[in-house]
Parts: sequence; C-alpha cells; structure tokens
Amino acid sequence: MNTKEIARGGLLTAAAVALLYIGGTVTYIGPAACLVAGVTSAVPLLRRARLKTAVTLYLAVSILSALLVPRKIEVAAYILFCGLYPIVKFCVECYVPRRRQMDLKLAYFNIMLVIAAALAIFVFLPQFSLSGFRLLVVWVAANIVFVIYDVALSRLIALLRRSLPLD
Repeated sequence: MNTKEIARGGLLTAAAVALLYIGGTVTYIGPAACLVAGVTSAVPLLRRARLKTAVTLYLAVSILSALLVPRKIEVAAYILFCGLYPIVKFCVECYVPRRRQMDLKLAYFNIMLVIAAALAIFVFLPQFSLSGFRLLVVWVAANIVFVIYDVALSRLIALLRRSLPLD
C-alpha cells in the first residue's frame, strides 16, 4: 500500500462512517445511507483491483461504525450485506464462470438474509414474527429487490469507472 492508497482509504472510511452515523440518527434515510456507505468498499476495486484495500476499508468501517453509530441495525446491515457485498460481487465476477455468477450471488444473499432474520428475531425484534405465507412473500420480494440492486450496483460501478480519475 502506498500513501495515496492509504489516504484514499482513510477518506472513504470517514465518509462511510459519517453516512452510517447520519443514517443512524435520521431514521428515514438509514437504509439509503447504508447502501451508499456500502458503495465505498467498491471504490478501491474500480480501476486496479485492490482487494486488500477494499477489505481493510470494510473492516475499518465495520469496527468504527459499531463503536460510533447510535442505531446498531444500520451497522448490522452494513456488516452483513451493504459493505461486504461489493467485495463478494467483485470476487464472484472475477473468478467464477459467467453462468454461475448469479447463482452464487443469490446464495450469498440468502445466507445473509437468514442471518439477518435470525438477528432480527432473536436480538433486535424478539416480539416480531411472520407466518408461513407472509414469510414466503417477504423472501421472494427480498430476492427480487436484491437482483435489482445487483444490476443497479453494476451500472453504478460502470459509471464510476468512466467518471473517476485513473489515479
């Protein structure tokens, strides 16, 4: 890692933690702030595949936001999905054949959805429960939203690749 890369990682970490903090204090923008903060872990992967920087950034944001953000549900969403998914997406799209990529992405999402549901039921919202049909509807809707998010993230990454300076 050179000094430019470290400085860029620090700025991206600060921006992501600030977004998560704002999302934790202003309830209505929490999910959007979490998604935007998650995009910061994709920035080191745009031009030159700096996986080490992206993982370091993700870990730094996870630790700092766990300490600083008042609402821990945004932190959990970032740690489980929003921050880690761009890194997983990069690895899947680089190392897995094209016909298997969406299967692996959906498998990752559904595993994280099970973990998030377990956290929601046992930690954050113990009084919350869904019946069988409602659970199925929520599950299918979540998978559809994930596919839309994956396509939108791919387009955003392509736009950032075109518009950000080379280095």
